[in-house]
Amino acid sequence: MNKAPWIFLGVLFTLSLSWWGMVYGPASQLAAQSADKGDGTAVLPRVGLAKQGEQVYRENGCYYCHTRMATGGEFGYELRLSQLGGDREITDEVLGATISDGDENDRLIDLAFAFKSVVAAKKALDDANKALTDAKEKTPELKGAVAVAEERLPNATASFDKVISDVTEGITAQDEKDTILFRAYGLSGVEIKDKALMIQLGMGEQIIDEHKKIANEAVIKLTDGKAKWGDIEDMVRGLKTRAGAQFKLQPVFIKWPDVQNKVARRQSVSRDFMHDAHAMPGVMRLGPDLANAGGKPALVDANQFYVHLYQPRLISKKSAMPPYRYLFRKIKLNAGESSPVNALKHVDLEEGYAIIPTEKAEALFEFLKSLRTDALPEAPIVDNPQPANDQ
Repeated sequence: MNKAPWIFLGVLFTLSLSWWGMVYGPASQLAAQSADKGDGTAVLPRVGLAKQGEQVYRENGCYYCHTRMATGGEFGYELRLSQLGGDREITDEVLGATISDGDENDRLIDLAFAFKSVVAAKKALDDANKALTDAKEKTPELKGAVAVAEERLPNATASFDKVISDVTEGITAQDEKDTILFRAYGLSGVEIKDKALMIQLGMGEQIIDEHKKIANEAVIKLTDGKAKWGDIEDMVRGLKTRAGAQFKLQPVFIKWPDVQNKVARRQSVSRDFMHDAHAMPGVMRLGPDLANAGGKPALVDANQFYVHLYQPRLISKKSAMPPYRYLFRKIKLNAGESSPVNALKHVDLEEGYAIIPTEKAEALFEFLKSLRTDALPEAPIVDNPQPANDQ
């Protein structure tokens, strides 16, 4: 039996499968990426010189020695509730088992909503009195509204007194009681200016700076920094859209070499390459990773970049990067003529001449400036990473 056709078909199938996995598969994944970041902004394509610079980057083989692939690691999220919404039942539904009945945070939320009830009752009374005062005819309905509001406020303050008593039960130190009181006040999101009411609620006639600080910094820690996005996504969306609460969501690295070493502010993901004509994550990292090149000080000074490109060891004596002098032009100056604005400075050159970047060099500079690791939902930025076990 002649096996040659079967061998040929097997080789062809293997090559086709390899081509699909290495070329078509990744390309189709990039094509399917959405530009929408989920916050009303989009990942925008490069235009002008920056777009031309991508080709210069590829033509000169920059990706052989420079990666654009900040390695990811293991990270979680720390979720902190900073201000409650308006409905306790919805808040409880959204938080679910994160808050246990009767624990410290649950009682703190009780007290925060008690603050909200008192303020709502006071506003209802003020509004009812104003409506009665402003009305030309003092109707029974307006007087009845005032009577109802007058009854509601004492009930709200009595309820507040009971809650604060329950929350601070067993606590004798006044400073500890004040901390609880003003943490709840901060979490409630309300503002009380009526001095008589402030005194009645135990806040004093005027809030001192120390208590203001406690209120402003009040948060309830909902996760410990190890929670994955999939575990808390429903809660985050519920707090925002259903409960109307405010919160702080902080990514926390657990193990993330490139972020720890300040190579990049976040890991690289497929959407970083969605507008590239050819995705070039890099072959090996002999030079610095360029995933966040546009966000680094080295590209603030164009002349410094051009000098580095023209003669790398003028900038870094130990640089292994080859010079790219063919991306520059040497021009002769007329007698008394000054060097062009874009002429390279601090380069050894005979008098009467100047070195200027070509359009390709300028395009490469603009391309590298466009490489910025802005935040994406699947790749959050960790500006000041702290290990989760230190939180």
